Formats: sequence, C-alpha cells, structure tokens
Amino acid sequence: MVRCAIHITKNKKKPEWLSTLLNTEFFGSCAIHRDIRKNEQNMFCIDCKLCCCKHCITSSVHCFHRWIQICRYVYQDVIRLQDMQKVYECSRIQSYKINGEKAVHLHPRRIFKKGTPKIGGSSCKACRRHLQDPPSHFCSITCKDSSENPEDQNNEMEIESFVQTTEEEKDSSLILAEKFHKRKGIPRRAPFC
Repeated sequence: MVRCAIHITKNKKKPEWLSTLLNTEFFGSCAIHRDIRKNEQNMFCIDCKLCCCKHCITSSVHCFHRWIQICRYVYQDVIRLQDMQKVYECSRIQSYKINGEKAVHLHPRRIFKKGTPKIGGSSCKACRRHLQDPPSHFCSITCKDSSENPEDQNNEMEIESFVQTTEEEKDSSLILAEKFHKRKGIPRRAPFC
C-alpha cells in the first residue's frame, strides 16, 4: 500500500494588488468613456491594478483579466464575498447580507457610538468595532490587511485617523444639535376667530 501526502502551504504574503485596491477611490466617472451612460468606475482589474468602468472591462485590453466589482451600500464600498473569495482569503472577515448576497466591507465602517462593546459579541482586532458573528475577527478587508501585515504602519494609521475623524464629526454634530432645537416647545394651535 502506497500513501501519498500532499502538503499545502498557505502563502501569508500579501497580494501585490491589495494595497492598490485599498487606496483607490471608486465611483468617479471614467475619463475614457465620458459620453457613455453608466460610466462610473466600480470595477477593479486585478492584473492591471487599475480602477475601471464596466465599458473598460469589456474592452479588448481587460477582457481576459481577473476583475472584481465594487458596490455601494450606505455610502460604503463593499465587495461581494463570492467574488472576493476567489482572489483573497476572507474567512475571518465579517460578512453582511446585502440585497440577498453576502458582501464584505472594503474599509472599516464608521463608529458612531463611543462606549463599551456590546455583550455577546466580539470586536474587530484592528479598529475595535463590534462584530455580529463570533467567528469573525475583522470588520473589513483593510482591518485584516493591517493586522496581518504589521510592517504596513500606514494602514493602521489610516484606521486610527478614520475613527478619530468620526469622533470629531460626532462632537461637531452635538454642538450643532445644541444650537438648533428640533422643536420650539409645545405645539400651539392657531386661535379660533
């Protein structure tokens, strides 16, 4: 009897295209296809490391390249989990059901409430955001990348600045709320004439 053992070693090295994906601004209009409708740049060509529109992806240059589509959900960039798992390991990232499909966030979501973590859940290892699913360790692809690659200090600083700007926005909104009252008091009816 002959035994055959296959040892699979996981490559912990970060993909070259990932940092470009995380630093790219999406949903701008495509400069090449300005005159065509639906020209927003919501595709990312993995092989070229470029942000493209759907018309660029179908062109002869990118037609046989690997690409992923970025979607918008509540002003946040998300990627379908099914598409992202083909090119990047997403097992420990919190996934959300959006329009009937599971998706993962590209960047950390904003933290609006400051306080202790909720009971019965875990928090993100990078930005301390509350996570709904206990097996998840990260809230976004950026958080996972920053904790797995400690030599990239820029990502950690981006996450910290992201959380700090959200706290500053919260403080400024409280000041505005103190100045302007939603109601003047008890509603008064017009007198009968």
